[in-house]
Amino acid sequence: NNKKKRMKAARRSVLLLLLSLCVSFTLVLSEREALQESPQETVYNYVKQHAHETFRQPNGYLKYPYLVPSGPYNQLWDWDSVFTGLALLDFGSQEYLLGSMRNFLSHTNLTTGAVPGCLTPTGPSPTIEHAKPILIQAAWIISHSQNKTHEFKSLAPAMEAFLHYFDNERRDPSTGLYRWWDQLESGADNLVTSQCPSHYSPDCWVPSINRTLASADIMSLLYREWVALSKFQKAWGISNTKSIEKANQVAHSLQTLWNGDYYIAYNTSTKQHIHNRVYLMCLPIFAGVMSSDQAARCRKELSKSDMFTRFGIRSTSSLDPRYSNKNEIIPYSNWRGPIWINANVMLAYGFAEFVEHKDFAMSIAEAVVDLLASDIKRTGTWHEGYDSDNGDGLAAPGFLSWNTLSASLLPNLHRGINPFRL
Repeated sequence: NNKKKRMKAARRSVLLLLLSLCVSFTLVLSEREALQESPQETVYNYVKQHAHETFRQPNGYLKYPYLVPSGPYNQLWDWDSVFTGLALLDFGSQEYLLGSMRNFLSHTNLTTGAVPGCLTPTGPSPTIEHAKPILIQAAWIISHSQNKTHEFKSLAPAMEAFLHYFDNERRDPSTGLYRWWDQLESGADNLVTSQCPSHYSPDCWVPSINRTLASADIMSLLYREWVALSKFQKAWGISNTKSIEKANQVAHSLQTLWNGDYYIAYNTSTKQHIHNRVYLMCLPIFAGVMSSDQAARCRKELSKSDMFTRFGIRSTSSLDPRYSNKNEIIPYSNWRGPIWINANVMLAYGFAEFVEHKDFAMSIAEAVVDLLASDIKRTGTWHEGYDSDNGDGLAAPGFLSWNTLSASLLPNLHRGINPFRL
């Protein structure tokens, strides 16, 4: 009996030892696989794990499902919802992007076309004067992909009013250029194209500053809005001739900002041409309104060391007198130097539309994917922007919004897929 007991104990010890070895071997393999995980796999897995944190159900003023930037935010923002919704289609964002656009359009004033750029369950937020011209294009992309364009036909008056708002309130009659209310409204909060970003800078702000900044971003987005409306109208069986004409007019006016090498900004009050080197100087490539010669010249400018870094393209040139990687979020997020993922992604997809510049698009994409993967490995999370000198995360730890575009960025570019294509 004692012998049998000893044999059983020995077998049990051997089994426990084998089990321990198996567990150890599994852990070693897991660690090795984690170490061998590519940057693209790292960001994809991170987005897959956290995507649901941006989804919200209808709540109060927001009658439809919507998207928020996870982290310190819990509001529906205009371009955040567009970028996030298109980034997370593989993770179930369809109804939330559809709902986000319905929320904005259903709250658009049918007389004036006005709708704030930030909505909350308790009502509009005064933070952003007006929604960016990005709503109709997002509504088209998601509804068309889901065969639901007919569901937006009841919102046609809101779409038309929204665009007429820009004609009535933002178009400069002498130049045909469209203007932001202030720099903050553009989303590039304190970009150096403005001397004073908004009324949140009382030391420099005066009311006469508003509606004076004409830049390539508002023009590019408006062009896409008119194109998107024309596509809706065609799908609804409505004449789209006027919308196509408007798109062409905006594209024509945009070309007046081309200085021979890149796009500049313009102050319609002081008549000042603003030549600061910022990411916007090539943003019209995202709208598809650049010639091949313009694309080549823009690539040359963005490739210079003051703009292109191993982390991506800077928001503002390192040669600019106001260049800074200051870590701040109040009253503005810093666009005077740091890397912004949404800006880089728009440029990457734009350049990828040109076969001869796909390699440059890949270089931009690889840089930002590596940057985001590195942030995950170092800090376990993401940040709103990144120091363009050393890659450190800046502000809003836990931020999850347009950085989710990285999840499919490289695979999309390899396959010729552009989620923003109209």
